[in-house]
Amino acid sequence: MRRAAIPALLAVLVLGSLSPARSADDALSLWRENRRLAAESVLAATPKPYFELDLEHRSISLKTRGMVLFELPVQEQALWGRRLAVGPTSVVRRDALSRPAVAIGDEKNPATLDDQLLELADMPATYRLGLAGDVDVEILPVPTERWPVLFQKLGFGSWQLARRQLMRPLVTLRQRRERHETTAVFLVLKPEDARRLYWCLFEGLDGILIPPR
Repeated sequence: MRRAAIPALLAVLVLGSLSPARSADDALSLWRENRRLAAESVLAATPKPYFELDLEHRSISLKTRGMVLFELPVQEQALWGRRLAVGPTSVVRRDALSRPAVAIGDEKNPATLDDQLLELADMPATYRLGLAGDVDVEILPVPTERWPVLFQKLGFGSWQLARRQLMRPLVTLRQRRERHETTAVFLVLKPEDARRLYWCLFEGLDGILIPPR
């Protein structure tokens, strides 16, 4: 009888030791969800579209009235700099790092190319987004041509992120010296998803930012 009671007693002790940690984790999850709902309740009150950059679950979605219009998966991501919090944000800047190629004889005029980017295929797949609160987001595409599947997963995207990770200590020291800390976010998407995102995330669009834990 005593031997049978020992495993039960051990189980109670283990559960008792884990309950405080689980309670704290549940409280954090509830706090984060309340923050997200508070931000979304404001945006969903109007028919205007808004985006949700969910770095916790690695997804980006465009929504309206609380309904998801589309959702894009993030293949890889990296963050460094000032710690982010769950809450509202907006797109304050959208820059293209690579320009669409214009062939000779094309009707598009390179001098006014920004006004003529009307097709999804014309959208860049590599660009930067500036979000409110000094958050700089760089979008990088996963390679789809001339690269084996192994290099697609471990090569281009990982190399791009690793190269920037090496610069992190120097940039962090400079920001602390200047007392102006920012946050850099690097996201790797499929090329078609990156172009689709560029099409939708225009300057002035409001959204919700959910950082990883």
